[in-house]
Amino acid sequence: MVDEARLIDEIYAAALDPKRWVGVMDALSEAVGGLRGCLTRIDLQTGESVEAILFRSDPAWVDAYAEYYGAINVFMDRRPAALPARTVTTEVNCLPREDYLRSEYYNDFMRPQDVERALFIHLGVAGTVSSTVNIGRRTGDTFARADLELAARLQPHMIRAYEIGQRLAGPIGIARNLVETLHHSPHPLLLAAPDGAVVFANDAAERLLARDRGLMVLNGRLTAGHAEAARRLSVLLAQAAHRSGPRSGGTMSVPSPTGGFPLAVRTAPMPLEDGPIHFAAAPVLVSVTDLDSEIRAPEEELRLLFGLTQAEARLAAAVFEGLTLPEAADRFGVSVNTTRFQLARVFEKTGATRQAELVKLMMRLAGGAVG
Repeated sequence: MVDEARLIDEIYAAALDPKRWVGVMDALSEAVGGLRGCLTRIDLQTGESVEAILFRSDPAWVDAYAEYYGAINVFMDRRPAALPARTVTTEVNCLPREDYLRSEYYNDFMRPQDVERALFIHLGVAGTVSSTVNIGRRTGDTFARADLELAARLQPHMIRAYEIGQRLAGPIGIARNLVETLHHSPHPLLLAAPDGAVVFANDAAERLLARDRGLMVLNGRLTAGHAEAARRLSVLLAQAAHRSGPRSGGTMSVPSPTGGFPLAVRTAPMPLEDGPIHFAAAPVLVSVTDLDSEIRAPEEELRLLFGLTQAEARLAAAVFEGLTLPEAADRFGVSVNTTRFQLARVFEKTGATRQAELVKLMMRLAGGAVG
């Protein structure tokens, strides 16, 4: 019987120490009758593996995937388009079973590893890269409803921990300890005690707090100007720091006193016993995203990823800003027909079919967020 509360604790510890994902996946696999698997980051366009964290798996198969099998992965063209980015699925949700069992991918890649069934816990998409925890099971019955329900309960915690870990991924390699890691991050990050007392705030968080965007430090404690948001934040901090029961992260919005989009606040419990830093009390990691901050259109990324011309990338950026085609034509001194032709080329190269999809793609590239 899996200790779900302990596993959630370990999930959030993995946000600070990526090596812990092996233990998380191993425990989860054991709970659902899995054999082996990995956490992968795969480019949806090429099928190439960007990164893989393995448990009970032979690294040779990862090499084989990168060299050949990624290009014929029968699940690749089905997950992103047909299923939500954040969901729990199995191989039966992706394609007809007879097609799967006849495929080269199953017979030459999955079957030699003694794996037939597959469970996918999706963590999100950043740009064109999809992150997923994959758990393989031996030949036999499909994953039971209880297995899927457990995975679904754990998935929000895994997503939250993975997103925070991705934010720390850049500076963590140069930092000597957690506080230095948080300090180097360009994202607003704080450590708070269970009662809201601020233990640490990095430079980005200090700048955000100085802008009166809805979060504040009052008498040394992190709170919100909006009464209901302050109450909710207090609850999330207590849930994440609870020592005698299950600890859980959470997500909430904080309204801005000046209008506009709110702040998105994520909380995550810190490891209690071990890890890169220790405190007498159990601090909570608070990650803040200002949804009202200006986002630069990723023109250069579009050109590099999709082979857009300068004029096509410029038009995509104008669409990102909210300009209509006549407005973009006027700005660039070209005809509306020219902008229509350029937009059609942008759609063709990126795979988007309408402007809303193009903007969504560019938001992912601009933010680099998983989700």
